[in-house]
Amino acid sequence: MKIFWAVLPALAISIFINYLGLRILKRLQFKQTVRECGPQSHKAKAGTPVMGGLMIIASLDLLAILFLPYLSGLPRLTNEVIILLTLFTLTGVIGFIDDFLIVKNGKNNGLKARYKLAGQLIIAALFCVYLLKNNFHLLLSPLLQSVLGMNQPLLYVLWSSFIVVGVSNAVNLADGLDGLASGVSMIIFFAFAFIAWQFNNPQLMYLALLAAIACLGFLAFNVHPAKMFMGDVGSLALGTLLAGFALLLHAELYLALAGIWLVWETVSVILQVGYFKLTKGRRLFKMSPFHHHLELCGWPEKKIVRTAWLLTTGAVLLAVIFRIR
Repeated sequence: MKIFWAVLPALAISIFINYLGLRILKRLQFKQTVRECGPQSHKAKAGTPVMGGLMIIASLDLLAILFLPYLSGLPRLTNEVIILLTLFTLTGVIGFIDDFLIVKNGKNNGLKARYKLAGQLIIAALFCVYLLKNNFHLLLSPLLQSVLGMNQPLLYVLWSSFIVVGVSNAVNLADGLDGLASGVSMIIFFAFAFIAWQFNNPQLMYLALLAAIACLGFLAFNVHPAKMFMGDVGSLALGTLLAGFALLLHAELYLALAGIWLVWETVSVILQVGYFKLTKGRRLFKMSPFHHHLELCGWPEKKIVRTAWLLTTGAVLLAVIFRIR
């Protein structure tokens, strides 16, 4: 019953941090720069405060410190929680540098892709060291362990690094509409809380719930019409956090199903680029990622976001019902 006494204070703290952060972002003139090649409807979003992801990071880190020991009954944060929050925050630093350069230069041209990828790979490597040291590669699902041989250290390092970098960038690609990435992430965090409960891991369970609350606090200012955007500082960090939960809970296949919207957004970009190169200039979609294609097909922004939320909720329920591992 402890969680019921903690939810409202945690949500209130998260909303307050986001409210305060929004005022600071406005004062600092950290405004969104819209891509020239993006949908024309997005030009109205220019000037909206960006880097709201800083508030998601601040909220979750603070909520974890304040509430996790009380909720879990443990005197300190576990190593799993500490490493996860550290990687979550470090990835946010990469995103912050990217967002800051865009704001400073006044055009959508931030951190070079190779530097961003290098930072993500370093973070993935740090995570892999922790996972291997604690023999996580020996605790994989039967499919990954027996059929694909991912219990081999080298393959496991490649596998886990791919998940960290891939999911981080998938959330980044999905962050293109008001409330899309934050809402989808929130739903998946609730799902991970359920898995952690099944695994009898109270700190990861409550951390996932607090992550969902941090997203909800941000959503209060991010639903259409958004008062602020999360930017790369939020999307890259949330992606790393989702990947971290999946790896720590041996729920990689679960994430593949629960995060089907994120998977499809990424696949749509790959298909678009591949088709464009193969056909020497033709396009498979009107624009990628896929949410932009739906926009250009006439779908209202709210409808696209709600569809993504509903699809994610349905995928999560399927994963729970069939116990995908």
